[in-house]
Amino acid sequence: MTPEQFTAVVGLGGVALGIGGTLIAARVQLKGSHAQAEATRRAAETTAVTQYASTLVQQNRAAQRAAYVAFVSQAREFTREIDRAIVGTSWASDDSLGEPLRRLSTAFSAVELEGPMEVIAAGSAIMEGADALTTQFDYSIAGYRAWYKFHAVDREHARQALTALDALRSVARPLTLAGHRIRVGGDLAEATQQLDALGALGAHWRQKYVVAHAELAALCAAGTLEASEMAVLLGDAGNGRIPQDVSVENLESGLFSAMEKFTECARQQLNDTRPEHRVD
Repeated sequence: MTPEQFTAVVGLGGVALGIGGTLIAARVQLKGSHAQAEATRRAAETTAVTQYASTLVQQNRAAQRAAYVAFVSQAREFTREIDRAIVGTSWASDDSLGEPLRRLSTAFSAVELEGPMEVIAAGSAIMEGADALTTQFDYSIAGYRAWYKFHAVDREHARQALTALDALRSVARPLTLAGHRIRVGGDLAEATQQLDALGALGAHWRQKYVVAHAELAALCAAGTLEASEMAVLLGDAGNGRIPQDVSVENLESGLFSAMEKFTECARQQLNDTRPEHRVD
């Protein structure tokens, strides 16, 4: 090979190497561009997903808040209906808490859809309390009012009657637990056979009943009670039952407690802003 040929070959090799280096550099640059583009795409996707998730959480929280507020509002309306039933005198015999309970149930359906489970459980306690109160009222509105009216009587005039009813209830309670339910009317005619069969226990019950009957009859004579109300009081005490107004007060207290717990549970849910939190 002549010197001229060698120089040409070396020159061509240098050109080839230069071209190869250029191609490699271009390929590396291209890969870098692709990687950067991919990173940019992924970042954009992450941002979009994050923004969407944030918007969805905000929408869910808004829906939850609306459901919770509506449910609490209906629960408060239900308690106002209870108060109206307690102190009002305009209720007809066919009135009940059924319609307020249905409105409350409809509001609770939205809470069940929105969740989460702990809030649903707290709302369920309200529904159970409202249902128990509705049952109590629907069972005997007139009976409840008889006790409410009796306990509203001036203590000086009702003390002896109250003591007599408590004494009757104390002797009737063991009989009730033993399965004996005394038929109580305006007098003892219906219950005579039952009482005779109970022997000494029946005689003791009769003694307490006569005293309670006389005390309540005095209140009726004074115009404080009606005969029908007197029959309710004697019937409940004569069978060892808790006064209906006390039962309702206990149920109402339980309902208010459930409402407080629901409000606190709902507040915690709406204020839970942890990033990892997800709405059920």
